[in-house]
Amino acid sequence: MRILWCITGAGHLLQECVEVIEKSQDEVTVALSSAGEEVARTYGLFDRIKKVAVETILESEQGSSYPVSGRMAKKEYDVLVVAPCTANTVAKTVHGIADSLASNLVAQAQKSEIPIVILPTDFEESQKTKIPVTIEFEKCQNCEPCPAMEACPNLAFYRAERLRINLLKCNACRKCILLCEHGAVTFGKEVTIKSREIDLKNLSDLKKIQGIKAVRNPEELYSL
Repeated sequence: MRILWCITGAGHLLQECVEVIEKSQDEVTVALSSAGEEVARTYGLFDRIKKVAVETILESEQGSSYPVSGRMAKKEYDVLVVAPCTANTVAKTVHGIADSLASNLVAQAQKSEIPIVILPTDFEESQKTKIPVTIEFEKCQNCEPCPAMEACPNLAFYRAERLRINLLKCNACRKCILLCEHGAVTFGKEVTIKSREIDLKNLSDLKKIQGIKAVRNPEELYSL
């Protein structure tokens, strides 16, 4: 089966989705939205995606017309998967907006009657998720010099009113974690997030759209 798998800008469930792609026996082309590309790099998953995908498509290289969406009309793919799918992309899908790579792919797949499978990040009223590299301020001693800051190959650390990380420069190499003797730098800390009422309403409306299947968890993606 030929799968076009679109990754949007969500860290929630991203690791699990990449694992599904890695284990797939199908031909998987991966398209990353601009935010999806940034988040994949921040979580240290971008290289893994490029390694396993037969082709990697970046919104940052698609211009304003998203010409890759034209592949839908040619039926180059058997199914479009959007996973993880942010609440923003769910809202655009529900309201027929096509102004991004992900929403254009969904719209063109609908017009070409290609099945769509979507894994929304906001499927429950609240859920636990893991965040990328962060500084635990209650543990940070604001060392001068800071070993974690000095060791960062991407110069992601900077000082403002306190030590901070520019996640757009971070690729989750995690060298900083090993060098902070106070345990102030962490990766994968679990937090609880709450879905907005509007997100849950959009999810309900998404489930009613013909040709779209909304799945609850990444495990359901193994049976595509």
